[in-house]
Amino acid sequence: MNSIKKIMFILILIFMSLFIFQKNTLIIKDLSKDSIIFLNKISPGDEFTMRWMHSVELQPWEEIFRIDQNHNIVLDRTRFKSFGAGVPDSAGNKTEIKNGYVIFSGIDRKMPDLKYGVSDFAKHTFLFKNKELKLYEIVENGNGIKFDSVQMRLFKYYFLKIKILASNL
Repeated sequence: MNSIKKIMFILILIFMSLFIFQKNTLIIKDLSKDSIIFLNKISPGDEFTMRWMHSVELQPWEEIFRIDQNHNIVLDRTRFKSFGAGVPDSAGNKTEIKNGYVIFSGIDRKMPDLKYGVSDFAKHTFLFKNKELKLYEIVENGNGIKFDSVQMRLFKYYFLKIKILASNL
């Protein structure tokens, strides 16, 4: 009987922790469907990249974001092949050319309302921790996505994670 009480106590603690503890989470939401298409825990220093084909220059473009100490999404640097229409002549505090790319780094701009319009032409792709998400295959052409960094209770995090997995079956 003692072992049953111990097991019950442990199960109750686990169940309660799901509603008490929180996880810092990166979310990508499809705005047209108001649905979450990506959800993952994040820590300060984590980075993710948005990659696409520039519509005028027809060259690859990347924006690299990092998660700061307060779990804000911060634009850290950009990488692109060539200057042209709509491309600033500088950004951040360092400009270099590496492997044929112009890199503006040290931009350090908080992005509290980070949105993108996804297109089949631009082939918007999200990269995070060895994961590649071809957004143009998930989100309808011309629709928007939004990135958020939020704290979420463990119960909700795991519920949404299962929901996303189930919708991809």
